[in-house]
Amino acid sequence: MTEEDRTYQRARTREQKSQRLDDILNATRSILNEGSYHDVTLSSIAERVGCSRANLSHYVGSKEEILLLLYIRSLREILEDMKGIDAGSLDVSSLEGLKAASAVLAAMLASHRDFGRLGALLASIIETNVRLECLVECKREIIAMMAEGSSLLIAWGLIDDSADSARFLMDLSDYASGLYPATHPLPIQRAACEETGYPILSYEESLRDFLTVQLVGYKALREKRRDS
Repeated sequence: MTEEDRTYQRARTREQKSQRLDDILNATRSILNEGSYHDVTLSSIAERVGCSRANLSHYVGSKEEILLLLYIRSLREILEDMKGIDAGSLDVSSLEGLKAASAVLAAMLASHRDFGRLGALLASIIETNVRLECLVECKREIIAMMAEGSSLLIAWGLIDDSADSARFLMDLSDYASGLYPATHPLPIQRAACEETGYPILSYEESLRDFLTVQLVGYKALREKRRDS
C-alpha cells in the first residue's frame, strides 16, 4: 500500500472527504482538458490523484458519477458568477440592452467548459451508468440551483414570471448541450469541415444569439401580458 493510499483511507471527516472529492474532480477536469471523454478512466483518475483505483470507490461508484458531479460543480460555479453580476448594469428596456445582457451571460457560460461538454453527454452516457441515489441527489441539487438562477433573472428584470424563468433556463441548458459538440469538433470532424467548407460556429457567439432571441421573446410576452 502506498503512502497516498494510506492518506486517502484516513480521510474520515466531512471536510477531508470533501477535499478528496475535489481532488478527484480536479484530476478528471485536467484529463478532459488534455484529451477527451474517452481518456477518462478510473485508472487514469487514480493515477492523477495519487491513489489506487480501489480507493476511488470510497467516494464514487463509477467514472460517470465523477463526470456527473463535475457537471454539477460547473453549475454551482455558474450560479456563483450569476450572483456576482451587477443588476444595475443590465438594461432590459431596449433591444441594445438585451443584446448587451446576452453578451455578458454568453461569455460567462462559455467560460465554464464543463457546462457544455458534459451536458452533451448527460442523457446518452453519464446518467445511464450512475446509482439511482446519486442521480436523485444531483437532480435535486439542479432543481435548487435552477430556482436560485430563476430568481436572479426575475430580480434583474429579464423575465417576470417564475415558470417562464425556469423554462428559459431549461431551454438554455438543452441548447448549450446540443451546441457544444457542433462548435468543438473532433480533429477528424474539423478536418472534414475545413476540406468541404462546412461552417464551424462559435460557441459563445451562438449562445449570445440564442440568449438575445429568447430574452427579446420573453420581453414581448411580458408586454403582451401587461397590455391584455
